[in-house]
Amino acid sequence: MAETSVSMRKLKIDQPEFVKIQRLVRPSMLTRYVCLSPLDWKLFATALEESFPEAVYSRELTIDEARGAERPDLRLEHKLCRPDPNGPAGIATSGPNQMHFSPATELILENERGWYVPVDGLYWPKMFVGRPGGHTPANAHGPEHCGEGQIEIHLAPHHKGHARFARQIFRLLAQFTTNERQVRVRYPHYEPFPEPPGPPLFGLWIGHDALRWAREDPKRLLAYEWSPMSKRTPDYLGYGYRPKESDDKGHAKR
Repeated sequence: MAETSVSMRKLKIDQPEFVKIQRLVRPSMLTRYVCLSPLDWKLFATALEESFPEAVYSRELTIDEARGAERPDLRLEHKLCRPDPNGPAGIATSGPNQMHFSPATELILENERGWYVPVDGLYWPKMFVGRPGGHTPANAHGPEHCGEGQIEIHLAPHHKGHARFARQIFRLLAQFTTNERQVRVRYPHYEPFPEPPGPPLFGLWIGHDALRWAREDPKRLLAYEWSPMSKRTPDYLGYGYRPKESDDKGHAKR
């Protein structure tokens, strides 16, 4: 996926009020489902870093780490988008996936029924950035595709200022993505699903570069989902999205 130049309009994002996380208190949560190319992710992540230069980042523990006898390596970092010289567009394939806006955040690992990070030293708002890992080559389960991820912003419960802050973050995301309806098709025949009129029912935000990448090859799909029923229904392996300029067969218009 070749890097393209994107001009970003500077958005004013208010510094949020930091609220200490409390035990047994559920946060409010706002979510976006995204389909991003490595370049889309790099642009958005860089914009976040520039907007919050004091933010720190961490990652979640794996199941093996949480159950292991030794303390896992978990530390706060100052970069969300770490360059990988072997990865597309300089994007790391692994790394931090939690954004802590408070510079006072402190992570402490405890080992009771496994290693975990207690709420002491953590603040709302914080963001989970489960971004997809770029594009996947074609295999027995599906075509070459760009995967789907999820962005969650965890806020102090019913905090109006935090809700406004989250909307500002999502407006920043909208500079690099679109939620306009695309063509959802079945794989492998690229037959379109019947879609009701009106706005899309599923709030998928697709990166501008991911759409460009899909237009380059009529066989590529965005946010592809493999169907676990495919062994019993071999004519329907899964579904994904094509850019809305596609025709009824999912092929790009000439």
